[in-house]
Amino acid sequence: MSLPTLRILAVEDNPLLARALRPIVQELGYELLPVAADADEAIRFFDQHTPDLVLLDVRLRGGIDGIEVGHMLNAKRPVPLIFVTSFQDRETFERAKAAGAFAFLTKPYDALVLERAIELAVQHFAREQQPKSAAPPPPEVVPEADSLFVRDGGKLTRVMYPDIHWIEADDSYCHLHTGRKKYTLRISLRDLEDQLPPNRFLRIHRGYLVQISCIEQVDPQTNELQLQGGQTLPIGRAYRQDLLGRLHMVG
Repeated sequence: MSLPTLRILAVEDNPLLARALRPIVQELGYELLPVAADADEAIRFFDQHTPDLVLLDVRLRGGIDGIEVGHMLNAKRPVPLIFVTSFQDRETFERAKAAGAFAFLTKPYDALVLERAIELAVQHFAREQQPKSAAPPPPEVVPEADSLFVRDGGKLTRVMYPDIHWIEADDSYCHLHTGRKKYTLRISLRDLEDQLPPNRFLRIHRGYLVQISCIEQVDPQTNELQLQGGQTLPIGRAYRQDLLGRLHMVG
């Protein structure tokens, strides 16, 4: 399945950090647009490529810093902003907040921290764009102690936790795979993960959750794992150590 691609514009004037950022973003499954080095390039690339999210270095060469660029971009079109800096002073943080920052990260770039910041920024931005009077959608999942109820053909069907082999993301939906059937739920993978018992399920990739007891084989060379029934799934670099730490390895 091809996951939806989030288009990210990065504004970073350090060539080494700009090059290091590209494989991190690609590993997370997103598209990194041409990296802007200053305010002029940021505005030009923003207009040309219409990114879904912008990563902004606070300290930029030239007379305009990243926070001012953030104000300028949001004046053109509202977009989630994540500010990145090697400075941690309170004044910079307050200025970033005033510019509408959805996250404030420190350098160097960390894959897991960046991924979580991106997911939260997109989620919070989407909520802000909803009409204030809009009623929240009905819940698609009702958790129980040993199971959950999912909407299936207008009915609520109980699915036992041990029967769930893996779950895959599909934008604001996710697909829950059991040994017998697939259920499509109107809930994001992140929100569903929060409702599942962490002792049973583990995130192995930004697009996949697996039942730990269903893991049959892990290949650290190819960064893949195999589940009961033969399903093979990729292991994201940001989740590799957590996965290996959860396995009971002997010898």
